[in-house]
Amino acid sequence: MLIFGVNRPKFNQIFYRTSILISAILLGSLGKLSESNAGQALAQENIPVTGSGDAQLQPILQSLTEFMRHRCVGAAVLGVSIKGKPVGVWGLGRMKGRPTNNWNPACGDDLQAPLAPIVPADTPMRMGSISKPVTFAMVRWALKQTARDRAGLELTDDQIEGMKLFDPKHYPPLIPGSNKQYPVAIIPQNLHAVFSGKVKFPVPVKDKNCADLKSGFADKQWQNVTLGHLLSHRSGLQRSAPRYPQDMTANLPVLRNLKTPADFRSQEQLLVNEWGSKSIDSAKNQLGISASGGYFLPGPTLAEAMLVLAGRCLQNPLGQYHYSNTSPAFPTIILQQLVASGRYAARMGKPDTHQGSALEVFFKTELGIPTTAVRGIFMSQGVENGGDREPEKRHWNGQNYYGKGWDLKRPHCLWQGSFCDFSSWIATKPGTIDWSWNLEQVSFARRHTDLSPGTGLLAAEAEVFLKFMSQYWVGGYENNPRIGERRNNVWNRYTAHNGALDGTHAWAIQLGGNRNPKEWKLPPVDDRGRILDDFAKLKMYAGVLPDGVDIFVAVNQRADRKCAAAKDYDCGDAYGLLNNFILYGVSRVNWNAIAPLK
Repeated sequence: MLIFGVNRPKFNQIFYRTSILISAILLGSLGKLSESNAGQALAQENIPVTGSGDAQLQPILQSLTEFMRHRCVGAAVLGVSIKGKPVGVWGLGRMKGRPTNNWNPACGDDLQAPLAPIVPADTPMRMGSISKPVTFAMVRWALKQTARDRAGLELTDDQIEGMKLFDPKHYPPLIPGSNKQYPVAIIPQNLHAVFSGKVKFPVPVKDKNCADLKSGFADKQWQNVTLGHLLSHRSGLQRSAPRYPQDMTANLPVLRNLKTPADFRSQEQLLVNEWGSKSIDSAKNQLGISASGGYFLPGPTLAEAMLVLAGRCLQNPLGQYHYSNTSPAFPTIILQQLVASGRYAARMGKPDTHQGSALEVFFKTELGIPTTAVRGIFMSQGVENGGDREPEKRHWNGQNYYGKGWDLKRPHCLWQGSFCDFSSWIATKPGTIDWSWNLEQVSFARRHTDLSPGTGLLAAEAEVFLKFMSQYWVGGYENNPRIGERRNNVWNRYTAHNGALDGTHAWAIQLGGNRNPKEWKLPPVDDRGRILDDFAKLKMYAGVLPDGVDIFVAVNQRADRKCAAAKDYDCGDAYGLLNNFILYGVSRVNWNAIAPLK
């Protein structure tokens, strides 16, 4: 278990100046932005902005607000720092719906609805796959700290990356460059036994991408997979995980050795203990299930999902780069194994379990940042009454941005004499129960996915994520991966990572060195340098970018009515230009005249 005894200075929070509107910036005020401009800005109906920053950063804000208008974006956050020192943190738009009254009708928003509250500068936003560099930094930290506490060992990143997680001859794994094994187990023993080929996998997975594993044993390539292969997306994994309903949940009886009604009742009792019998009884009544006619089961754990994954071959050669959303699964499991609480982040529907999680401990001890289930950085809760401070997530569904749908529901099965049948839960959408124990569709903002928090479910405030970026690399999927390594005051290296889920598109950018982008595609620019709304006629723009500038930007959607209807481009291409809009703004800033926030 990890032992933590280091006290770090608390992260000093910046007290934001609020109600600053973008038009105040565009008026060209000198020095720091002033609240005195807010009244004049209101009359011009520009996208509202809260926060503070050097007025020289106006071109970045201008580019972002142009993106928001062109792409019908309702809310955004932006943070900028220079060599680890914040120089601007803002919230833009409104917490729901359109940000202004003079909004483009083509966007499809209800122009009669009242304007929602303005987005505060400390508003958290979902990050999608930008959760991966956080996960990879955390697993490096946990492995080093545990080795130090338990065996007095000082491990390097190369040693951590080189450990073979499923070496059949060494459990725990051998530390490269030594004859010592890691001091504690970092993979649960049952997982190691399956992936190292000592026992057969429990569930075969039919896979159209490669031959079935007829031997019954996991792909032998796993025996040589190192943590570095997972951190660099070079383990051979496919992009997606096994199917949640058919491959994972329907096989829970096999994974948990459930055979009799008593076995299934014991599973349901776990939910009763957690949520109360009233919730389970109400859900059964809605489905017409008698007390002994069927059972609710806790959903599959990440470890169980990996046991299913063992029945699928590794599609790609070891060492060859292929991005995979499953790559963070074992790093997440390692964190759960090493941290005393056994939790990566808060459990779904249980925000209070954020305390003591790996996420909470890491940010508190390593960065001096206190966090909660709704403050700083946390797992975005896809449930009602989760203390949600995030803007309402938007996604055009053909009629509006706020439709409802069926998400991943609480699994249940019906007892059929000698087995419990999951087919009605899998096949019939009206036969599913949501996270609030109701038989109904949930709003888009509450839809739950099967992603692990280490893969893409984190949300963060811009200022907090700038602090993380000042200390750790957010990119670097080379064969010797740097993602998640300590930055050590290096400011002349370029890395970046993006993230996208329904309801979010985000970028984390660390600028510096010869690898900085030299040119990028954008819609046409007018004679005043403003980016025009013409995503079908992209042009190449060249610019010079500075060293040591970090940027975090996130918007609350990745589809809109305009791009859904466009014939010359699609929503993926349009939202994929968010970072280019930001880089264009960065290239127009006089970086020699920037002062840090105080």
